[in-house]
Amino acid sequence: MMTEEPIFLDCPFSEKDDVKQLGAKFDWNQKKWFIPPNLEIEPFAKWLPKTVIQTTENPDDDSLSLNDLLLSVQKTIAEQHNSRYWVRAEVINVSENVHIYIELSDQNSDGNEVAKARATLWNHRAEALLERFEEQTGMPFKAGLKVLLQVRVEFHTRYGLSLDVLDIDPHFTLGEMAAKLNRIRARLTEEGIYSQNQQFAQVTEFCQVAVIAPRQAAGLGDFKSQADILVAHGLCEFHYYPASFQGKNTLTDIPAAFELVNKEHQNQPFDAIVMIRGGGAKADLFQLNEYEIAKAVCTAQLPVIVGIGHERDKTLLDEVANHACHTPSLVIAHIASTIVQNARNAKQDWQSFVQSATEILNAAKANTESLNTKIREQSVRHLGEQRNQIAALMQEIKNTSQNQLSQVRHQIKLLMAQVLLGDPKTILNRGYAIVRNRQNKVITRKAAAQQEESLTIEFKDGRVLCHKGEE
Repeated sequence: MMTEEPIFLDCPFSEKDDVKQLGAKFDWNQKKWFIPPNLEIEPFAKWLPKTVIQTTENPDDDSLSLNDLLLSVQKTIAEQHNSRYWVRAEVINVSENVHIYIELSDQNSDGNEVAKARATLWNHRAEALLERFEEQTGMPFKAGLKVLLQVRVEFHTRYGLSLDVLDIDPHFTLGEMAAKLNRIRARLTEEGIYSQNQQFAQVTEFCQVAVIAPRQAAGLGDFKSQADILVAHGLCEFHYYPASFQGKNTLTDIPAAFELVNKEHQNQPFDAIVMIRGGGAKADLFQLNEYEIAKAVCTAQLPVIVGIGHERDKTLLDEVANHACHTPSLVIAHIASTIVQNARNAKQDWQSFVQSATEILNAAKANTESLNTKIREQSVRHLGEQRNQIAALMQEIKNTSQNQLSQVRHQIKLLMAQVLLGDPKTILNRGYAIVRNRQNKVITRKAAAQQEESLTIEFKDGRVLCHKGEE
């Protein structure tokens, strides 16, 4: 009976030369000897699998054994897909057991898985390919990466379909990473939030700081060792919000931490949000380049300071944050230096204030002394002038009063003379008489005298009483 397709043999290593002499060939992929097509089967009877023996014993049976069916599939694949193909896929899982076993997946635009396959990177190729990939991409070949693999399709009756990895293109992975970043940037820009956090003024005073970091991370320990010194001196308070920075919870943990900080900021205002993570594999850091995380940074209600990875590392968060310090140690150094500089500025301002106050006081003192001297000099001068003026006024008053006194005396003399001239005695001495009625009232008119019954006439030397009708 002639073979129509390759039949794999159950041949132990010790009998390989026997089957080889009979015309068998060795399949390096399957690591098994097989009977090529168009070769008699009978000489290989002792090495034939039981399923093949059963088939040859029942040639009239139309049914196929599973092995025959799969051998047919294997043959078809070998004939139709014997080329090398460059295949794009996402790495779902990578495991190592002498060889590298890879799970690949393909998704549609909605993110739904539409294809899945196993791939094998044999040990004799693995070291060189993986070393080159990590050297050029800066990250190990691991789950979560978009890759471009050169593969050959293999099919085994026991292990099914698999892809034999022949080469890996690192440039495709780098391009996919860059394309992903550009898509996120474009979306943030379209939503108008790409530079939103950068619009906050640079933080110049740190009193209350919220810190988002992985739990028990080495970078957090370095940060806290310095932060605790500031806390101990009462210079700044730090409030810690743990979150996963790698793994499946990253996309939910970090935005949730930002949301919690924003909420507590309403009741207890913070000066800044610090987001830190120590160095690690580049692939781990690349997990932070996600839209949800970048959006949380962009829309934070206060300035965000990031310190992620090593100084050579850079993520999308460095671009959208208010300030980037590259490492956790540099973040706390920035905070400490700002606080120290503020203290120095305050001390310098105080010294400048004291110096200015001293200069002002000295100038005021000198001015006061000068004014006192001027006041004393001017007061002495004014006092002398006033004294002279007073002396002159006193002399003038004296002279004026004497003149006025002389005039008054003269006027008094004149008035006294007039008074003396009007004195009744003087008038009587001059020959005049004073007529009075009975009431001793002076009568100066004739008519009034005629009305009186009696009058008294006073002369210089006495009075005479006259009655009406007497001669």
